Amino acid sequence: MKTATTSWATALVVLVGMGRVADGANPVLTAPSFRVETDVYEGESNAPQSQHLILFDSGVIYDLPVARGEIVTVFDIPRNRVVLVHKTSRVRSSIDTETLVQMTAQVRSAAAERGTGATLGLDATMIASPDQSLYTLQFGSTRYEVQPQTTSDPVVASEFAAFTSWAARLNIALRIGPPPFAAMTIADELARDGRMPRKVKVDLRRGLTTRTYRSEHIVVERLSDFDRKKISDVGGMIAMFEEVAFSEFPNN
Repeated sequence: MKTATTSWATALVVLVGMGRVADGANPVLTAPSFRVETDVYEGESNAPQSQHLILFDSGVIYDLPVARGEIVTVFDIPRNRVVLVHKTSRVRSSIDTETLVQMTAQVRSAAAERGTGATLGLDATMIASPDQSLYTLQFGSTRYEVQPQTTSDPVVASEFAAFTSWAARLNIALRIGPPPFAAMTIADELARDGRMPRKVKVDLRRGLTTRTYRSEHIVVERLSDFDRKKISDVGGMIAMFEEVAFSEFPNN
């Protein structure tokens, strides 16, 4: 499996959706500014497998690895593009959002034609606990458990869902992670209620083996001067680094 340009949080454990943007739709962003800190764990480990800082500013979303990781992903939706930046190789690449939408629609259509939609979670149904403190969704050998959190501004929840939707589409293009359709269903419901994930647990059963991933998400509904410095630094890298073809961009 290729190394994700975004973390397991966006490839698998962060829930995916746009509330939901239909393939081919052009989302309208109201562009609040805020940050989300995401830690991802495997199994029962207390040491994060990956950590990401996700910055939202003026409709542009910056997914930055924390501690380790060389790839920064910029979801520049107002300009209809996603930009990948490799810090050590000093190269960048981009793919337009319409291509991502088309590729996702093709995967969905192919699954429906082959009759494999159920195994990919196309028709999976989310179940909420009576007090809506826990959401579950299961299809095939995959099970999600989600503890939500409510934001003071429901647009924050919608924007976070939008981010994870574009991240999932990007991972389809990079052939990373599982199909995102069932996770989109969950995110639909969360964003509709002005909520976003606080904790997520995903169990993946493959034969007799089950692998478990967990994520925790902390939202701060503003950007600090430190955050804005990071955004400025990314802009500098995009301006200075060499452009390479999407197929030639280093994936780790």
